Amino acid sequence: MNNSSPQFKSLAEHQRVYDLIWSQMPEMQKPTSSSWWFFILFPRERGGYGPRQMMFSIAARAGEQIRINDCWLPGLDLNRPITDGVDRFSAMVNGWYCDGGQVYEDFVKSTAVATLSAPDAFIQCTTTQPDGRPLGLEIGRGNGRPLTLEAHVYGQKGSVHFEAWGDLDCLHNSPHESINLDTPLGGTHFIAWRRMNFRGEFDLPTGRETLEGLGYFQRVCLNVPTFPWKWIWALFPDGSMFSAYVPYVGLNLLRRGYHFFGSNQKEQTAVSILPAGFWDWAGASEQITFTTARVTPVLGLGRHPQFDVQVSNKQGDFVNFRAAPYGHTNLYIDRPLLGGWLRSHWNYNEFMFRMVGLNGRVQNKPITQDTMGQGFGSLEYTWGLGL
Repeated sequence: MNNSSPQFKSLAEHQRVYDLIWSQMPEMQKPTSSSWWFFILFPRERGGYGPRQMMFSIAARAGEQIRINDCWLPGLDLNRPITDGVDRFSAMVNGWYCDGGQVYEDFVKSTAVATLSAPDAFIQCTTTQPDGRPLGLEIGRGNGRPLTLEAHVYGQKGSVHFEAWGDLDCLHNSPHESINLDTPLGGTHFIAWRRMNFRGEFDLPTGRETLEGLGYFQRVCLNVPTFPWKWIWALFPDGSMFSAYVPYVGLNLLRRGYHFFGSNQKEQTAVSILPAGFWDWAGASEQITFTTARVTPVLGLGRHPQFDVQVSNKQGDFVNFRAAPYGHTNLYIDRPLLGGWLRSHWNYNEFMFRMVGLNGRVQNKPITQDTMGQGFGSLEYTWGLGL
């Protein structure tokens, strides 16, 4: 179970992947490209990680003009100059905080010209408020441990300053170049740091406090149209981790806005494309992969859908549970096409959830709430097509 060594990979290899965070691979970009940098943070609580959680992101999208929620901004120019490794482009900062009951949307929300510097290892997307205070998000190289990320969030509803780092002793505790795919038709370059430690000062709507816990960082350059997917990242009190990813095509492909069909049958009608998942024990461990994964929305149990999650593999490992949301945020991206006659739409929904009815077995160990404690997670449910 805990069979990764402290020398999982060389520091030079970790540094190589870390350095890629500060590029959006412009040579790979296409007219449908989008780029994202984001953190999800779960503060350590008495009973584990959650229910509190928060997310902070920088997002950009190719196009002459794009709209992210109610904010219009210039899209990525594929012919923009990049001088001495410094890339400048328009982007949006978005962030939210959930205290376990209430979701504070637009904790930070702004558009600005972002600066992405490979030589200096940072991305900054900030503007100035009327009172002179900054507004936006900065992510850069930390000054403490090697391969540390440092972030400053300057928001309308608070501010945050934290450092995040990994133990570098296994796949998910390290920066990982998960996908590097480039074809004439498109591709993806994806860096994930799926289990990071964090610590910092958080001035939140509920008060100012010093927090530490576990987090997830991702830099993804998606060089195909944004497509529908369901994605889960969840933590248990000991730091064990579960994730599943299910790209799909459903009847909601052309849906606009946050609403659902009138029946479970229609909402659940979908074809999954290469679904997968994994389990990762706490500490230096080797992931257990699942080759079958289902994330099924279930309507009629509240304001938001709940989700039945089922994963398994040929070795007999399996995990099942119900993801019961207690919070939700929404983001959508529109892009005018054909001179404004058409408009592509992609809708992103994030649900903060607690696990209910957990049942499984991994490496002959029973997986239940009694054996693992209460699990909490973040679930993405997207639809639409970002052409």
